[in-house]
Amino acid sequence: MLSAKEVPSKFQTGDPEEGYQRFYHVHIPKTGGTSLNYMFLALTGEDPAELYQSLCAAPSHRLTRNGMTYQGWNKRLINRGDYFYAFSHIPRYRLNLPRATFTFSCFRDPVKRVLSRYRELMSYRKDNVNHPSMAREGKWLGRDFDHYLKKIPKTDLVNQLFMFSARFDLDEACFRASQLSHYFFGDSFDDGVAGLNAKSGLSLAPIHVRSSEYEETIADATMAKLRTMLDEEYRFLDRLRRERPT
Repeated sequence: MLSAKEVPSKFQTGDPEEGYQRFYHVHIPKTGGTSLNYMFLALTGEDPAELYQSLCAAPSHRLTRNGMTYQGWNKRLINRGDYFYAFSHIPRYRLNLPRATFTFSCFRDPVKRVLSRYRELMSYRKDNVNHPSMAREGKWLGRDFDHYLKKIPKTDLVNQLFMFSARFDLDEACFRASQLSHYFFGDSFDDGVAGLNAKSGLSLAPIHVRSSEYEETIADATMAKLRTMLDEEYRFLDRLRRERPT
């Protein structure tokens, strides 16, 4: 594991003269993003789970450990760029990141992503977990997955597409995603992390966190309906795979 003094001050990638001064993670819910956040926090040499909880609890969602500053969710501070690593669920087009920012994201099969989010929310409800997401998303829950599909807004249903286009425009989303310094897919997560290491000069070790134990039998007809509802997001990800397969 890297110590703070071993983390390079410039992250050499495409332009060795300029390099990169910070990392920003476009964190799409239920695509392995929390695992990526833990991996960067682990570069401090401390327990990433404890650091993540401290980051959540900090009023400005800002934390410095062993010379590295981490920033979560705060749009103003993220745009300011005074950090080693930052992340949020804010759509990419709503941020004005400084130059020399290494941007990256991970994508996931759309059906698996929606089901994973639903199961997580149902687990929170079942176990009376007071998670911040329940204040907004909990009201979409009912007795089953069909109810959830009727209530969830399109912005959350096809969130991977929405993160790169407020209009759900395929060309616009593909263009913005293509401007990321690195992106990869959850079905080849460890390979994607290896690619991130190759571009950044870091030695991130894959960490896999968060899995819901909630189970529900979902009818084939509902699954077919979900796949149809996610068609435009599948087309978005298919294009990204073709344009940058690794």
